[in-house]
Amino acid sequence: MKNMGDGRRVAQVERQIQATIAQFLIKGFKLPLPGLVTVASVKMPADLRAAKVYISVLGSEEAQEQAIELLQERAFEIQNFIGKELKMRYCPKLKFYADHTTEQVLKVERIISDLEAERKAKEPKNESESDDE
Repeated sequence: MKNMGDGRRVAQVERQIQATIAQFLIKGFKLPLPGLVTVASVKMPADLRAAKVYISVLGSEEAQEQAIELLQERAFEIQNFIGKELKMRYCPKLKFYADHTTEQVLKVERIISDLEAERKAKEPKNESESDDE
């Protein structure tokens, strides 16, 4: 029977793949990665044969590119580890991408705080006098 679009199974496998890759990076990855590398998320199609792995790297843009390139070169090692750790019919083919969501969240927070500071600076100072009345 075919999987009829049950997203719960895909989401569960995505979480397992994410945790397994993170475990491999901590314990089994022999080469040093530039910056602080985090497996931000994993996205997979319903057939579970491929995985887009989004990596967040604390460091420069160059460090992020180096980390993704290094991980992509060693994807077969990570796939072998996943195959041993998880009992799946097919081991997904991994493709690594930069995760920019953290940067975007920080940028939005910075804009909001700047706007808030600007708004407070424009408020009339005699508000405190009207509060006393």
